[in-house]
Amino acid sequence: MLLTGILFLLIGLLIILNQKYRIVKIQGGRTIEERERKEKDNLDKYKILLAIFSIILGVFCIINYIIY
Repeated sequence: MLLTGILFLLIGLLIILNQKYRIVKIQGGRTIEERERKEKDNLDKYKILLAIFSIILGVFCIINYIIY
């Protein structure tokens, strides 16, 4: 359960960070740039909701592991 909780937390955080930032290669090095703001469509809303749900599920999995 602990591994499952950690994986859910990582998936949620990666989805949220992927929506806001991107990794760009510049002269062989990698830099993190903020994405341009655009209109939020329904797909973006579902991705954010999925990320939040994944984070909450991960927290509950970790709490379950600690309690039992």
